[in-house]
Amino acid sequence: MDIPLCPMEHKPQILLTDPAALPLCRQQPERFAGAIAPDGETCAVWAQSLAPMPVGLMLDCPPVPDAEECGRPVTMVYMKQCKQAFRPLLHDDAAFYCLRGAQTFAALRAAVLALGDLCGRTVIAELLVDDDEGRLSDGTDIRAAVGVLQRIGVTTVILTAHDPQSITEALDMTAPYARLSLGVCVHSAWLRAQTTLYNTEIFLPAEHDDTARLLAAIDSHTGGAVVERDHDDFILAPDGKNVHFIDPTIDISDEIECGPRLEEALIAAEDDAGALKLVLETEDDVIALEEYWYMISRPLCLCAESAELLEQGLRVYPGLALYDGTWEQPEEVVHYLEQKYGLIRL
Repeated sequence: MDIPLCPMEHKPQILLTDPAALPLCRQQPERFAGAIAPDGETCAVWAQSLAPMPVGLMLDCPPVPDAEECGRPVTMVYMKQCKQAFRPLLHDDAAFYCLRGAQTFAALRAAVLALGDLCGRTVIAELLVDDDEGRLSDGTDIRAAVGVLQRIGVTTVILTAHDPQSITEALDMTAPYARLSLGVCVHSAWLRAQTTLYNTEIFLPAEHDDTARLLAAIDSHTGGAVVERDHDDFILAPDGKNVHFIDPTIDISDEIECGPRLEEALIAAEDDAGALKLVLETEDDVIALEEYWYMISRPLCLCAESAELLEQGLRVYPGLALYDGTWEQPEEVVHYLEQKYGLIRL
């Protein structure tokens, strides 16, 4: 989907979800960025009748398995479950897929990766903001979530919240750093109340709201504001929950082995460097990384002699890992890891 990054003259568009609004969509196609069909059969019909407008499908993320029941790495198990859940729902006529309902941000990231393994279509992700401080229900900073998603192939995020103040705060925090399109799922009443929305390009109609009413509310909304996306003098390197802003000369710790004393080593190294360097030597190290990543409160530099092990580590680590050339990998491998997992090459 070709959605511009919020130029001043750009008017927000709607993602059509209600079949009753199809006539309105045909009458005013310029007001719609695309459509989300309820199933594959409808997707095929809409793709033909609304062409060239992109039509996609909504995909619900499956529940996260219990680590004690499925074993670790849980991320790998969950990605397999995502593929099993998504594969029967994919459709040749779907121009994009919208992921929703993830229990945690780490689960959403894993679902994005799993979907990327299955197809190369555009991905939209829904994020539920849980408070007025820009955090998701699992405590993930909205800037950390967007920072990761925009480097692993997501082109648009749709923010939802329980109240308008939370939406405003989340957009205010995110807009300066977002390099993808920002959208919201809000009731038209919030727009009529002139809720402030920063850099909002896409509207997803709220459940039980009316598309025509939402269009009218967009037209009368004066609370839109544009924030410049000009923060390119640093690197956004989230740890999977918290946001970190670094520069390429960041001080990185000595190598930390993922042995039986990893927990103690992480605590000891926390105040010694701006970033922590973790060495992966065995598959058990990948399991240790997944188990103790919540203790990592600094940007993480991953290194491994084996490219396969490095990729496994990148799969389970929910943040954006740094790469400083330790145990240098071939250029094509590093490029692949950058594109697939958002690896940050220093």
